[in-house]
Amino acid sequence: MSEANTNTSSDSISKSGSKKISWYKSPWVIGWLLLVLVVLAVNSFMIIQSINDFPGLVVEDFYERGQDYEENMLKKLENNEKWTTEFQISEIHLNKPANISFVITDSMGKPAPVEKVTLFAYRPSNAKKDFSVPMNLSDEKKTYQANVTFEIKGKWDLLASLVIEGVEVNYAKTIFVKD
Repeated sequence: MSEANTNTSSDSISKSGSKKISWYKSPWVIGWLLLVLVVLAVNSFMIIQSINDFPGLVVEDFYERGQDYEENMLKKLENNEKWTTEFQISEIHLNKPANISFVITDSMGKPAPVEKVTLFAYRPSNAKKDFSVPMNLSDEKKTYQANVTFEIKGKWDLLASLVIEGVEVNYAKTIFVKD
């Protein structure tokens, strides 16, 4: 009986003196499988997030805008030297009216000869939520204001589009709408 036990125990021990482990029970195989599963899980999560919150282009006329890019940049650089601008925005909360002010003056602090100001609000991930409102001149003659309510929290791009001496000039600011 002891001979039979010796043979079975010697069968399960290899020549190097350690027990043979099935390949699927090896810690190396289990480690690699776990690593692959973690990578697949993270990739799946990122794919689902990108489908639900697509941060791509939402401008329908992207080609035309790209064609005018150089001309618009030269105008903006030229106008940046002429005007001092500033967005004045308090903390913005979801579904609560917010006052957005835009100040534009020349180098001497005098008001700019603005013909028209429009505030565009772009939602980077959803063009259907984009909107625009006209900005009205305040009593100071150099501050333009608009009251807006944001219905979606998160990142928004604001664009103040001004017509100065017949030339359209745009100034941008990114904001974050809180709960």
